[in-house]
Amino acid sequence: MKRYFTLLSVTLCLLGGCKKDGFVDVDGLPPTIAPTSDHIATEPGREFVIRAKIEDKDGISSINLKNAAFSLDKTIDLTLDSTVYAYELSYKFKTKVDLTGDSFPIEITVLDLGGRSTTSTIRVTMDGDFTNPVFRIAPDAAITVLLKSTTRLNVKFTADDDKALGRVSIRIPEINYSKDVTTFTNSGKTLEFNEPITLPSSLATYTLSLQAVDKSGLETSKTSVITVSEMPDFPKMYLADVASAALLNSDIFGVPMLIEHTGKYTYKARYYSAAAGTAIRFIPQKTDFSPISFGVDPVNNSLLTDDPEVSRPLTLPAKGYYEITFNVKTGAYSITPYVPSDTPLAIGSPMLLDPTRPAEGSIPLQIGLVGSGIPNAGNWSTSSPLILKQNTENKYLFSVEMTLEAGATLGFIIQSQHSWGWWPEPFWRWDRGDDPEANVANGGNNPGNWKVTTAGKYIFKFDTHLKRSQFYPIN
Repeated sequence: MKRYFTLLSVTLCLLGGCKKDGFVDVDGLPPTIAPTSDHIATEPGREFVIRAKIEDKDGISSINLKNAAFSLDKTIDLTLDSTVYAYELSYKFKTKVDLTGDSFPIEITVLDLGGRSTTSTIRVTMDGDFTNPVFRIAPDAAITVLLKSTTRLNVKFTADDDKALGRVSIRIPEINYSKDVTTFTNSGKTLEFNEPITLPSSLATYTLSLQAVDKSGLETSKTSVITVSEMPDFPKMYLADVASAALLNSDIFGVPMLIEHTGKYTYKARYYSAAAGTAIRFIPQKTDFSPISFGVDPVNNSLLTDDPEVSRPLTLPAKGYYEITFNVKTGAYSITPYVPSDTPLAIGSPMLLDPTRPAEGSIPLQIGLVGSGIPNAGNWSTSSPLILKQNTENKYLFSVEMTLEAGATLGFIIQSQHSWGWWPEPFWRWDRGDDPEANVANGGNNPGNWKVTTAGKYIFKFDTHLKRSQFYPIN
C-alpha cells in the first residue's frame, strides 16, 4: 500500500507540478499571462517576437512555448536563481522560408511554484506586410512640358504593392488638382494611371506629388517639378531603342542611352543597330515617352516632331553603326552609317602577367565583370571575373547573361583578367557610381550599390567603341 501511494504521488507531480519543500501558497491562484498582442502578422522566413507580461504571486516555475508546425517546443526554466514573480517574455523566433499554411497558434503555458498552470494562445499569421509600395514607372524628378495653344501634361505612372494597395493620391496644388484612387487591378496590387491634364498655356512651374499607401499603412512618395516653357536647350538627351515605358524603367542602368549635346538645341547620337529595321526615338526625360518624344513627323518625314502622340520612330535601315544628328528647335535631322576607326580588343591574344618580367609568362586576354554580388565570380577578384563574351559579328560588343534574385546588391567594373589578382589595363569604370550613363577607359568612378528589384535573367552589354553599357532583364 505504501508503494502504491508513492507511485501515485510521483504521477500527480508529473501531471500537475510539485511544490518545493517548505513552499507556502500566497494566493493559491494560477499565473496570469498578458500578451502584448494576441495576433502576430509575419511572413515565411521572417523573424518575429512573442511578447507577454507574466505574473504569479506564488512565483513562476517555467514558461513553455509550443507549436508543432514550427517545430517549436521551448521551455524557459525560472527556478535556477531567486524566485521570479513577474517576467517580461520576449522570445524571438524565425519561421522557415518554405513554410506552408496561413495561420498558426502558439500556446504559452506558464507553471507556478504551487503546481498551477495557465495557457494562453497567440495566433501567428503569414499575411504580414513589411514592404513599401513602389512606383515601377513614374515621372522624372524634373520634366518639361512644351507651351502650346493647348498645353497638356500626360500624368502616367505605375504603382505596385506586394500585398495590397490602399490608396494612391495625385496632387498638383498650383492648379488645385487632387485625385485619390482606391480601385486597383492585379488583385488589388497594381495601379496603371494614365490621365491627360490640361495646364494653363503660360510659362509656369508646377509640383506633381504622388503618394502610394498600402493596406498596412506603408507609403512611398514621388515628387516631380513640371516646367511649362518654350522649347528648351535640354542639357541631356537620351536615345531609346525600346517601345514601352515599362522597358525604360526595368533596367538596372543604361536604358535609355545618353547621347552627346553638341551645341544649342543640337545633339549627336552614335549607336549600333544589331539588325535592320531597328526603331529609335529621342527623349529628354528618362522614364517615359511623355511629355516629349522626338520622332519622325508623319506630316513631313524630313523633320522631327516632339509630340509623343504622333511622332514615329526613326528606322535604321541595316545592321551597323550610325551617327544621328538633330536640332530640337528646327526639327532637322540626319542619319549616317559609319565604320569605327578604333581597333577592337584582341581577345585571346597573349597578355603578359608582368610587363617588366616577360619571363613570368602570359595569359590570353579576357575581360569580365569584377566586383561584388556577381554570380559565378569571385568577390572583387581579377583572377575569377565573370567573363564577357565578344560578339562574333561586332568585335566592339561584349555581353554576358546572369540570373539574379530580387533584393540582390551588385557593384562591379569591367576589368581584364589576371591570374595573380593584379589590376592591369585595360579596364573601364563609370562616369558616376549610381545609375551610370557612360564608361571611362582606364579611369572613372567606382560603382555604387545597384539593387535588383525583380528576379530573373539579365543581360549586361558593353560597347568598347561607344563606351556605353546596358544592364537589363531579358525574361
